Amino acid sequence: MLQEAEAPIKQLPREHGIPIIGSAHEFMSANGIPIDFLSRVQQQHGDVAQFKVINRTMILVSDPDLVHEILVKRVHEFPKPSAVVQKPRGIMRFLGKGILTAGYAEWKPQRQLMQPFMHRKHIESYAQTMANLTETLLLQWQDGAERNIHSDMTQLTMWIIADTMFGLGMNQLTDFEDLVTRAQKIIINDFVGILPNWLTGQSTAAADVNAQMTEFVRQMIADYDGSERNDLLSLLLNYRDEDGKPLSDEFLRDNILTMFFAGHETTANTLTWAFYYLSQNPDVLGTLQAEVDTVLADGHAPQLDDLTRLPYTLRVIKETLRIQPTVSAIPRLTIAPTHLGDYQLPQYALVLMSPRILHHDERYWKRPYEFMPERFSSENEATLCKHSYLPFGGGPRVCIGNHFALMEAQIILAHVIRHYQLHLLAEREVEPLYQVTTHPKDGLFMRLECRS
Repeated sequence: MLQEAEAPIKQLPREHGIPIIGSAHEFMSANGIPIDFLSRVQQQHGDVAQFKVINRTMILVSDPDLVHEILVKRVHEFPKPSAVVQKPRGIMRFLGKGILTAGYAEWKPQRQLMQPFMHRKHIESYAQTMANLTETLLLQWQDGAERNIHSDMTQLTMWIIADTMFGLGMNQLTDFEDLVTRAQKIIINDFVGILPNWLTGQSTAAADVNAQMTEFVRQMIADYDGSERNDLLSLLLNYRDEDGKPLSDEFLRDNILTMFFAGHETTANTLTWAFYYLSQNPDVLGTLQAEVDTVLADGHAPQLDDLTRLPYTLRVIKETLRIQPTVSAIPRLTIAPTHLGDYQLPQYALVLMSPRILHHDERYWKRPYEFMPERFSSENEATLCKHSYLPFGGGPRVCIGNHFALMEAQIILAHVIRHYQLHLLAEREVEPLYQVTTHPKDGLFMRLECRS
């Protein structure tokens, strides 16, 4: 039930922009989500600010308490836009009504079905696979070689999600990453673009990507041998409801693609940025190397039991997720006129919350642009302002794969650091591309120095 809207105490601050088009010229960014523009709006107008892009009303919310209200306390009043629109746009074009994009009523049974599979105790069984596949990648590396680390991390995390979730081998993943890249561009164009689909060719391009993604899932299901393995594909294909009916083809397609789409790229980007920031912070790198060299003194691959003895490694990952969060903007929609804090919000406004902005707010983070893993010591982490840190979203729809991602990143980072030091190539500029997830625009090229 919607809360009664109260008379506004304060006038909603506005970025007026240009007549008719509003802030469209600034919001439409060739770099994906316009973080610089959103940061300026927050700095000039405060923690709740409105702007328009043509006829679309947008409201940027940058107060952690109000973010908590949206994501936790009043989750039914602020649904995901993908759950409300009749015509699929954005990520819903490709993931349909899977666990990431479905409305609350459709999402809840999906979460209940898949949550036990993503429980910490269950995913711990994948630690060995994560270590083994990392070793497979490292066998391709050589001292002095120059590598695109973003490509390597993307390949590795895709191997891991394919093996652990779907029982697929490396040779069965040909061209899927290209489909993900093409889909990302279409999703962002839906978000920041103002031209109609018939003019941009968006719908035709999306249909082509969708057809290939659907065929990828169809072939995966056709190749399944019927055995009850310890993976998500086996769970989904062997599930029967109380009437003995299996899951629908649409459910299978949407959720398999969701796990592939979201389950590899986010961790790949986190690791990529971790190697970048380590190359820029030699003191942090030295502390990390000392920890890893002590725990993995004999050169063995990180095991599950090693992870509790690698706390600084985990802090590096958490600080990477702070300074360069994988998702830079979280959208919600007002389904009716309502209020938020002291402000009246109109119906059908797109509400944006930016982890990138929250994670760099000096009110909650000391020296926010410095890479300081000690922020996440057990003592310091306990004092963090709630919802000023959103690496996996928040509320009931917090990322279902958060434990999987953290364990995977900790294992990979420790394994790589034990054997190699990575040096940024000076002639290569590193620019963030803020799309569905945030990654280096032109890759991350580094020179490998063998340490063992």
